[in-house]
Amino acid sequence: MELADPQGSYAVLIGSASYAAPDLEDLPAVAHNLDGLGRLLEDPTVWGLPPDHCTRLVDPSSSREFLDTVRTAAQRVTDTLIVYYAGHGLRGPDVDGLLLALPSTDPERPYTSVDFDAVRREVLEAGRRVNKVVILDCCYGGAAMTGGMGGTVGGEGSGGVTVAEQTRIAGSYLLTACAANRQALSPPGERHTAFTGELIRLLDRGLPGAGPVIGAPALYEHLLGELRAKGRPLPQQRLSNTGRSLAFVRNRHGLVEPHRTSMQSPARAAVPEGLRAALRTRPRALAEHAARLRETAPDAAAELLELAAATRPAQEVATLVWVLREQRRTDEADAVLAGAAAERAPDDLAAGLGALHALDAAEDAARLRRAIASRAPEDVAGVVRALRAAEQGVEAHAVLTAAIDELRTTEQILGLAGALWSTQLDEEAQRVLAAAPTPSPREAVRLAQALLAIERVAEALDIYGRHSVLVTLSPEDLVRVLVVMERSGRRSATSELLRAAVDAYTTVEEIAALCEALWAAGMDDRANGTLEGAAETLSVDGVGDLAGALHAQGHEEALLRLFTTAALGHPVARTPELVLVLRAMGRPLDAERLLGAAASRPVSEVVELLALLTGREAARDRARVLDALRHAPFPTLARAALALRAADLPVDGVLDPLVRLSGADFRDALDSLRFEGVGTAVPLVLAHLVRTAPGDAVDALRFLDASRAVLDGALLRTLLGRHRDPVPDGVQEPSPEVIQRLVADPERPLDERIVAIVGLCEVGAEYRVASALADSTRWMKQPDVVELLVRLDALGLTTCAHGVISGADWMFSELYRDLVRALMGRGLKEFATYAVVQHGHRLTPVQRGALAADLEIPLPAVEPPPRARGWSRLRKRGS
Repeated sequence: MELADPQGSYAVLIGSASYAAPDLEDLPAVAHNLDGLGRLLEDPTVWGLPPDHCTRLVDPSSSREFLDTVRTAAQRVTDTLIVYYAGHGLRGPDVDGLLLALPSTDPERPYTSVDFDAVRREVLEAGRRVNKVVILDCCYGGAAMTGGMGGTVGGEGSGGVTVAEQTRIAGSYLLTACAANRQALSPPGERHTAFTGELIRLLDRGLPGAGPVIGAPALYEHLLGELRAKGRPLPQQRLSNTGRSLAFVRNRHGLVEPHRTSMQSPARAAVPEGLRAALRTRPRALAEHAARLRETAPDAAAELLELAAATRPAQEVATLVWVLREQRRTDEADAVLAGAAAERAPDDLAAGLGALHALDAAEDAARLRRAIASRAPEDVAGVVRALRAAEQGVEAHAVLTAAIDELRTTEQILGLAGALWSTQLDEEAQRVLAAAPTPSPREAVRLAQALLAIERVAEALDIYGRHSVLVTLSPEDLVRVLVVMERSGRRSATSELLRAAVDAYTTVEEIAALCEALWAAGMDDRANGTLEGAAETLSVDGVGDLAGALHAQGHEEALLRLFTTAALGHPVARTPELVLVLRAMGRPLDAERLLGAAASRPVSEVVELLALLTGREAARDRARVLDALRHAPFPTLARAALALRAADLPVDGVLDPLVRLSGADFRDALDSLRFEGVGTAVPLVLAHLVRTAPGDAVDALRFLDASRAVLDGALLRTLLGRHRDPVPDGVQEPSPEVIQRLVADPERPLDERIVAIVGLCEVGAEYRVASALADSTRWMKQPDVVELLVRLDALGLTTCAHGVISGADWMFSELYRDLVRALMGRGLKEFATYAVVQHGHRLTPVQRGALAADLEIPLPAVEPPPRARGWSRLRKRGS
């Protein structure tokens, strides 16, 4: 890579530092940019450009002066042309345009600025053999990237080069301080703007490992890394393939002493002859010499102390301050400390702090920390780094605390954090961002957005998470943040921020705008989730208003989702109101769909909704809910049927899908109900089958008999036998033996017998079951009898329980007494009373009296045995 020939090259450095328009802030750093950059380009160790080949134009008076200066250089150049501009950049009247501000520019009148396209055309006048470099240090500089170094060269029909083709011209290079949608930075208190200051430092100090010359790619990569580390806007570049070999500066690294920067002590005038000996003495002797001079030559005394502060070793300066304090020479001690704080390099300042602590001069150490905190961010970072290297972590923490206390603006926060990043002090930079005061949520937003601009995504997102900034963000800005969060993998943080935003927004218009922005950004799932969250919290009227806003945006598909979520998120009693809102909006089909969706709610809520939909005007809505409910799984239908019956509401329509089954499907459906714990609905299913399709019921009975489904067959036989129509031929009610086997067979588990008892009672065979249970008591042990009675009590089957107790008349008195006491012990006082009152003949008078006292009932009279007075008649009546 060869260095561009300075004798055939030209540089045009233009800057607008002062502005007449009140909307354009003066930029005094621009003049320093032109001076510093020009001196380096003319320096033989950097490039060696002849002075008359480097034009500096500060505050051009007109567009003509601006463009004429560029044209003159373009006509003379034979090797490399550099055009540099620093000042305010403005967006052009079209979306891609860039305007370069003049001192007389009025932002409201674009024609008072210089259109970058005009600058580009003048640069291209240099011809194809010339390397062309354009450097823009202005806001929105990246907008100049449009078309690269393009434009059409030559007149009509001349075979000119198009905008797109021009980016391939050999040697073309465009470097800008920031992207097309970003603002450049001129940090307060710094001599140069952020971008040009970094460029000047690179040219001045060189680049380690880059070779004898610095090419365009290496120059850009260094600038990018340094500016990113310092938290400043990131540069952009565009160069052609051959432009990658472009080099117009030598690498000064290791060749010459660099110019002074903020990190180095300034060059001082020679020490006066009369002060040299005193300056080399020990601190106490130096203080005494200054005291004597103060009597005859106070200016020389002050100069001596000033020189000592700037040149003597750091620990001697600290000792000098300590001596002056000891001698109560406060003003002189303050002056020495201030001079050292202003003049000394970071390493010296770190050493000075250590020496002050060694002298127990804590107050002076605090004064020095405060002075350090007011220096440039790079100096603060250098002191912190030096203290860390000296393992003085506590002091480093104190210095950074003092610096944080001095921060007032977003720019200052970014400057200090960036300087710390640049010196690899990432933890300290994070501390600055976490602890630095942001006077308002709006400033916090500015800080976070600035961090995003320099690709400090994690830090920016942390700020968004820590500050209550949501109310200051427009929906569009918020979504831009959410997109970055999502892409960085912070899905949970995205969800939290979105929920907080919905809570912060106070109007449905804001929520609708947020959803619109989310849809526009392709975050459909987030938009839908936002709607769902809003639907669960808004009132019915609020849901209607939000639906109206969505309708106005053209998001018809979101309306039903909104109402469905609102219906499921609110108590079921609000569903009819939401249905009315939809119909009022002229959306009857969506109203029907909403009713259908309500059928997916828990069974108890569906039953509650059906109870609300009463009357002739609600019959259609009720039918729609039932129709949707019929598509639910069979166990759900069974639970709904049981709940409807408990609420005294019609059941039949819910069970239609079950009774339409036949053969093995019907049998398996009944089995599934029992498996899912809703076997008590089986009698309801069978009863509905008999009522709606007796012929199908007979067919089902034949299949159940053939399948040996004894219980279901017995239930269905009982229902058919009690049907109002004549019993079909060949169909008889279950025999006593069948019932006995179902409810009283000792080989069958108790749970199966309970299912049979419940089912037969449901179909009207309660007395026949009670009789079978009475007969079964003879072979049951007393604990089994008690357990059976406990189960029957829980199911409310009192008649069956009485049958069990009546069947216990075989027990002798002591065993019967123990049965009564066991019932009392299980809390079955009613059954115990029934046993004593109705069957007291099994007890002795003493046993009856004791049990009556325990039960707190009158002593019952002795009754004849039930069979003698007609238990057989009870069985006959219930048969």
